[in-house]
Formats: sequence, C-alpha cells, structure tokens
Amino acid sequence: MSFERPPDDHRERARRNYERVKNEVISEEKRSVLSEYRADDFDSVLLIATAPRGGSSLLFDILRHHEDTCSLDGEHDRWFMLNGVCYPALESDVVPADFGSFDRETVLTDLLAEVGATERSGDRAHRVDNALVRLPLQFPDRELPYERIRERLLDGASLDEILEGLGIPTLQYDEYADRDADSPFETETIEDRPFVTSHRHKRGLRADDFERTLVLKASGDAYRLRWIRNRLFPETDVRVVHLTRNPAASINGLYDGWRLNRGFQTYDVGSLDLDDYDGSLWCYDLPDAYEDVLRVRFEDLLTDTRSTVREIVEFAELGESPLLSEYVEAPAQVMTTKEPRRARWRDREDLVGSALERAGETYTEVVERLGYTEESEWI
Repeated sequence: MSFERPPDDHRERARRNYERVKNEVISEEKRSVLSEYRADDFDSVLLIATAPRGGSSLLFDILRHHEDTCSLDGEHDRWFMLNGVCYPALESDVVPADFGSFDRETVLTDLLAEVGATERSGDRAHRVDNALVRLPLQFPDRELPYERIRERLLDGASLDEILEGLGIPTLQYDEYADRDADSPFETETIEDRPFVTSHRHKRGLRADDFERTLVLKASGDAYRLRWIRNRLFPETDVRVVHLTRNPAASINGLYDGWRLNRGFQTYDVGSLDLDDYDGSLWCYDLPDAYEDVLRVRFEDLLTDTRSTVREIVEFAELGESPLLSEYVEAPAQVMTTKEPRRARWRDREDLVGSALERAGETYTEVVERLGYTEESEWI
C-alpha cells in the first residue's frame, strides 16, 4: 500500500469559490457576523470525541436541539481540511499539540461560517446561506452559479432539484443517501459527503449567542484534542464528552462504510490493495489527557436516551430545553449504514470475531478499560 500525495489544486479552487460566496453571495447579516466574530468568541465549547462509527452523529443531532447551544450542520473538520490542517500537509490525521503552521484567525472564522443558534422558529435564510458556503467544498471542481442558486433556494426550490438541473447527482450532496452508488467516488472533495444535515430549528447568529455553548463533533478530533485546546481555544471553557461503543458494533460499522459507496471517503492516497474495495479514496480517519471529560457509552444512549442526555446536559451546564426534551423522545436516524437493530454486528459475527482476535493485547486492555468485557451487552 503506497500513499501518494495529490496536488492541492482542489483546495485552492474551493478556497477561491468559498471566499467569493462568503464575501459576495450570502446575506449581509451573515457577512457582518463573519467579519466581527470568530469561533473562539463563544464562552464555552462542548466537544464530542469518539472513534468512527461510534454513534457521535446521533448524540450530536440530539444535543444541537438544546436551545442554549449553537452548532454547525455537520462535522467541523472540513474547515481544517480547507486550511491544510490535514493530510498531506501532515502525515496523517494526527495534529501535534504544538502545530503552528496555520492561519489561526482564518481557521476560527471559517469554523463559524455555518454555525447557527438553536431556536424553535428557525430561519430559512440561514439554511440557504449554509448550503451555499458548503457548495465550494463539496464540489471544488465545479464552477457553480451561486447567486442564482441562492435566489432559487429562497424562492422555495429544493436543493436536489437545483443540483439535478446542474447535472450533479443528489447522491453526492448533503441529504442522507438511502441508496448506494454503483462504485466508489473517485473525486476528492473537502466536504465529507453526503452526511450533512441541517434542521429547521436554527437561525443565524446574533451577538448575544456567543454566551451559548458551541457543540462540535468530528471523529478525527481524537487525534488533535490537545491542539484544539492549546492552539484554537486556549481561553475557552472546553469540555469533552468521550463517547464509546463496543468493539464488535464499531468494527461492523467500519466494514459497512468501507464497502458502501456513500460518502465515507476522505483522502485520495493513491493505489490501495484492499480486499473488497476498488477505490483510491481512504475511508474514515487516517491513522495521543484531557480534563473535563465525561465518558458516555453509545449503548446507554440507545437504551436509556433520556437519562444519558440529561447527564451530558448537566455536565455541560446547559440548563433546561423544552425543544431538546421533545426531540429526545424520538430522535432521527443519523448516518446509519443500515436500518438500526439490536446487535446487527452478529450478521457477520465470524468476520468481526476474527478481527478482534487479531487485535491482540492492546485491544484487550482498551476493552477492559472501557467496560466492554461482557459480550452479551454489545448491542
């Protein structure tokens, strides 16, 4: 297996078009916020740390319905990628704690580009602006009519309809894809498509929203927690929810994702010699103590959702939220590879079991430390 470093042309094109959208196309209100504020202006940050397929999308989707939170529409690492804080500038997804070869002000401003405040009434203009700032990252090889797209979205047209008219398959955009593509994606992007989801209970930011808690999640943060704390948010109250999941279900989800041509791809690393995979795009993370950490089991989030979410809300000092209380009763399915059901990993128990047997002593230590010694609890 060889890792060939691709050119950064797609990032340069994405940056050029993103800057045009940010400075010329989106609403004046959003432009004003991005000119005056950065992500580190929030008083506090709640960061969900987990491995890929660990359940963070579900937890993130639940927590972003709390009225004292602000959030992006998906994972924030796309903004790190746009600014080169990623492979191939780095050897992997690991960002050293002292890494300083980046423009901090630009990264923190970009992180704010699609952040909205949770409010029951919501705001369509905010969702439209968010769709626009993401387009250059999702399609860096396309020159799109951004002004016309914004007009049509504000008039009520669906994004799927607009993209189909431009010859772009909706399977590659940010609506949850309930079907699989015929083959692996071959075009590297910055946006991790198609799993970006907005919700109707969000509006654009105002000055007093920076007293709220900013909720962030990206599985790659496990490799850059100290950098985030030391370099991005040194003056901010950063708290971490460590979400765990049993090894069998985690491996099963990873196996699904590698075999599905549905947007889990991240970097073009050149030729790969992997069984049952024909693409050239790497999937998921490319493979180091932390204070204020709450460890949460994904299994508890599934079986005792209300109590688990209450524990997180108290940990983050978020207070009461009527909207969250309603939503937690029937949260949406988010980023599932198949229809959820109990212990689905047993459908390929032999394959998963053999992977666990090969993992060795390190695996055993982690399983014991995280409390997954009883296989009967692996749901």
